[in-house]
Order: sequence, then C-alpha cells, then structure tokens
Amino acid sequence: MAPKSCLYLTVGMHIQMKSILDLFSLTKNRKSIPKAWCGLWADRNGKQVLIESTKHHFYAVTVLDSGGEPFKIQLPGDTPKNTIGLTGSFGRDASGNPTLQVEAGINDLGPTYNLYFLVAESGQKLRLARNSDDLRHIIIKPNVGMGLYDDWEDDLGVPWAFPLEDFKKAKNEKPQQALNDHK
Repeated sequence: MAPKSCLYLTVGMHIQMKSILDLFSLTKNRKSIPKAWCGLWADRNGKQVLIESTKHHFYAVTVLDSGGEPFKIQLPGDTPKNTIGLTGSFGRDASGNPTLQVEAGINDLGPTYNLYFLVAESGQKLRLARNSDDLRHIIIKPNVGMGLYDDWEDDLGVPWAFPLEDFKKAKNEKPQQALNDHK
C-alpha cells in the first residue's frame, strides 16, 4: 500500500491535470461538440433545434417552430428549402470564439445561424461551455451571421431565426412528428 503522502500527490496531480485538460480541450480550440450536446434543444417559446452528428465534424441541424414545423428559407436566386438537415460546422466568429455555424442560406455565402454553447457563471456572466460542464447548465445562445446579400434586410435574410432566445437541452429527445412528415 502506498504511503498517504503519495496518495495525496496522486489525487492532487489528477485534479490539476483535469483542470489543464479542460483548458486545452475546449474553449478557443473546439472543433466539435461532445455527443451529449447533440440532440433536441428548445427555447422558451417552443422553437426547437435538433443537432445530429454526421461525419468529419459536420452536423445536420434542423430548426422547427413551436408546432414542430420547419421554417421556409427563401433567398434571392436560391431555390426554397426547409430548415431541415442544414449543414453545420464549427467556425470562429469575428472575436475568435468558437460557434456552430449553420448554413441558413447559400453555402459559404450566408447567412449563417450561429450557435454558441455557453454556461452562466456566478453573477450570470457567460463563458464558453466545457466538455465537463453539467448539461443542465449549458445553454445555446443563437446569433445571426450576415450573408453576402443580406445587409439590406432587417431580418438579415433569416426571419425565422427571430426572436433570438436561448435554448436549453430538451428532456424529450423526439421533436414533433411533423419533422418526419417533411423529409
């Protein structure tokens, strides 16, 4: 049996190493999200976001209204589509913060629906979520990234994205049946 001093040293190193790993594994260098962060999220108005993992750090993101119906995307020069299975990937905003950027229009031209995974600390100050954070405390804060041709529109080309309300992980992992009706 190891002496007590060795046990304290081992436990102390484990805690210190976990803190170091948390610092390096998440915030600014994030390229993907933990599997537990995928699934259904809902805002207080009933809008739903379903995040599904695909290959190579891409995601299929579906946005539904409070009745479980997809929104329609209609941008000039593009064919209309529903907000089902939109392509999402991790990128950086203008401040260098990682965000799940969802293509809400024409791929690589925008607009984008940007999803930030955050946790409220004491005093309600927000910080980037870490892999080790309790899922019940993580929120998704959405924002809209302007597309190439959207500066003339008040809604930045994504009227369905508004109002921008925080999402929380849903207890029920199944979105409304309407999702299956539109595939």
